[in-house]
Amino acid sequence: MIYEKQKRYIIPFGDVPTPRAEMPEMSIDERRGNFTEVETGFPEIVAVKEAKRCLSCRRCLGCALCWAECKPEAIDFDIPDEELELEFDEVIITKGQDNAFHPFNSQLGYGSFPDVITDLQFERMLSPDGPTNGMVLSPLDGDIPRRIAVIQGHPKDDEAHLFSSLVLGVNESVLALDRAEDLEVALVSPICEAFQEKFFPEAEKIPGLKIIPGLPDAVEKGQGAEPLILKYSQNGEQKQETFDLIVILTKPKISPELVSLSKTLKQDLS
Repeated sequence: MIYEKQKRYIIPFGDVPTPRAEMPEMSIDERRGNFTEVETGFPEIVAVKEAKRCLSCRRCLGCALCWAECKPEAIDFDIPDEELELEFDEVIITKGQDNAFHPFNSQLGYGSFPDVITDLQFERMLSPDGPTNGMVLSPLDGDIPRRIAVIQGHPKDDEAHLFSSLVLGVNESVLALDRAEDLEVALVSPICEAFQEKFFPEAEKIPGLKIIPGLPDAVEKGQGAEPLILKYSQNGEQKQETFDLIVILTKPKISPELVSLSKTLKQDLS
């Protein structure tokens, strides 16, 4: 059916030949205890069918379908183009999160042991809207860990990164300690001068948090159900402790798209 509205001929949405396909998702049971993407994506056959439904809206066909279906009547074809100049004190550039981070020591067990996760994954776990509803749980078996190590993934990086990652590590540790009873958290990292002066004295007073100035070397798995073994160097001495969960402090990688956007806007990302 085609009808006329204010001298424009309209094809209603109901006349589009096939309805939109629903995105398949993992079941509730499958989502528990992991960070896998919930939406599984279309199979190739469905994706091709969806592509054939495209109305080529990226170039206006003059069909006025958008205008006809917009209930707030926000579309006005008669508004002329104009450029606006706005003044702000600060500009925040964001392109979303692509979870990219710089590589770190492969001996730290990430990707080999399920109970070795990144700070971003830990942040999602601590979120009330995360996969565990804010509870601190082992990704391996769903048990509540009793000992957690938050370790530096880039111990030889510049002071600015060490400072920011240490602050993040303390913040995530405090959240974890608030979520679970009888929890012990150890923060293992070189301590930069800025953190030593501004935060270290107060951080040492946090109940349940132990700060270990050290260099994480490797993570190994004990026999059977035994916990993870963290090996680290402290003052030239090799030490090791066992933990149920290990969180690696990462260094985010700036995406090429964000670099390009910053150049367009003439903004410095440093």
